[in-house]
Amino acid sequence: MIDPQTEKFYQTLLARTPKGDLTIAQIRFGIEKLMSDFPAQSDVHFQLLSIGKLSAAWVHAPGCTRERVILFFHGGGFISGSLHSHQDLIGRLAKATGCDVLAIDYRLAPEYPFPAALEDALIGYEFLRKQKIPAHNIFVAGSSAGGGLALSLLLKLLDRKEVLPGAAICISPWVDLAMTGKTLQTNEGKDLIHAKNIKVAASIYLAGHNPKDPLASPLYGNLEGLPPLLIQVGTREVFLDEIEHFAKKAKDCHVPVQLQKFDEMMHTWHLFASVVPEGQKAFEKIGAFVKKVANL
Repeated sequence: MIDPQTEKFYQTLLARTPKGDLTIAQIRFGIEKLMSDFPAQSDVHFQLLSIGKLSAAWVHAPGCTRERVILFFHGGGFISGSLHSHQDLIGRLAKATGCDVLAIDYRLAPEYPFPAALEDALIGYEFLRKQKIPAHNIFVAGSSAGGGLALSLLLKLLDRKEVLPGAAICISPWVDLAMTGKTLQTNEGKDLIHAKNIKVAASIYLAGHNPKDPLASPLYGNLEGLPPLLIQVGTREVFLDEIEHFAKKAKDCHVPVQLQKFDEMMHTWHLFASVVPEGQKAFEKIGAFVKKVANL
């Protein structure tokens, strides 16, 4: 049963969601404006840095260590979103896990279509390895498109026969840009995001590339050999079906995977953890997962 205050907040959020076709500039502005109401907590510190031409930030909160690091990729359909729009989520992720976070502001489409985001994800991982952080102490994480990107990075590392991170944390990951999931229709109108807009974002990001390329859509990859995965999804999400299929495929490939479904939650509800209690509960489960994987 959903908390009444959460439902009230959701209905307000849905009412604020623009209807009709929007330009890329309008989409980006809208997300930044909405998320400006959810700033990072006051004790979370962001240190901006450049990794070559790539913008990033070290994120630290009290009690966090850089012995173990989370490499984080934000959401936004590969066409929008930023470190700024996800600052509260990133800060809570650091606090919950006790890890410093390296958050990557990867390049966006249409200016930089596939595989630019994946190339930037790889740069972020290689940067951490050059910092002498053992691979097993690196946890890749992301929300929405960023969650799919985290999985694409793992598949790319497998292709290159490189040492994989210790685990992955995927919040409402977008794993099927071919858009075959049934809940794209059955959950339409219940979720914060809409199938029509997702289809547009996929087309812009792919720019004619095959939507079933595993490096764009991890659902279609060979998942054997992946590290432990934590996947969180809400039951109102349009991505629910594809995420469930991905989790089953991972289990069939003998990947240690936890699929945590949160009743009546919308897409990336973690973004609103300051007002949605289930958001903070999700972070607590993420913290427990990381501590278990790290044997803490």
